[in-house]
Amino acid sequence: MSFFRSAKGAVQAYRSAPFFQRARFSTCFIPLKQVRYPPRPMWLIKEDEIEEKFIKGGGPGGQKINKCNSKVQLTHIPTGIVVNSQHLREQSKNRQMARELLALRLEQLQDPENCRLKFIEDQKIKQKRNKSRKSNKKRKAAMETPDTEDAPQESLEPIDIEAELDMLIQKHTSSDLQNDSREKTL
Repeated sequence: MSFFRSAKGAVQAYRSAPFFQRARFSTCFIPLKQVRYPPRPMWLIKEDEIEEKFIKGGGPGGQKINKCNSKVQLTHIPTGIVVNSQHLREQSKNRQMARELLALRLEQLQDPENCRLKFIEDQKIKQKRNKSRKSNKKRKAAMETPDTEDAPQESLEPIDIEAELDMLIQKHTSSDLQNDSREKTL
């Protein structure tokens, strides 16, 4: 059990297939480490302190968003915080989302160090940092391993062209002499 508490990632589990009689087993992936977020602070919202308006939406989403009052605007009367929600087409879901956003803002005002938004922001920063570390590690590994096509196999030394030509001429003349001597013997 202690292994599963310290491990990260997922485990592939095999189990008997409950819904498929022909299959002997099915596989599923079980996440080992789940990020635990602080609870949503819905207890901070009191319905008598909220003023709710339904407004016609705008932007992308087509004619339905522009004609219907699906955008929700909540105003917290004691603090004056205004929250808008137009993410979805349904008014009821936008109402719920606006209340969650308002609760998060109120919690951020009360306790900015331990609020859920701070925790989520820290998680995003950690993910971004880990991603940049991973890409930097890949880049360094690519820089350290030379490409076989670009890297010369032997070290380059200065060449004396005249000496090389003399060697070639001597080889050529010696091979011609050997060929001439063979032809005379035949």
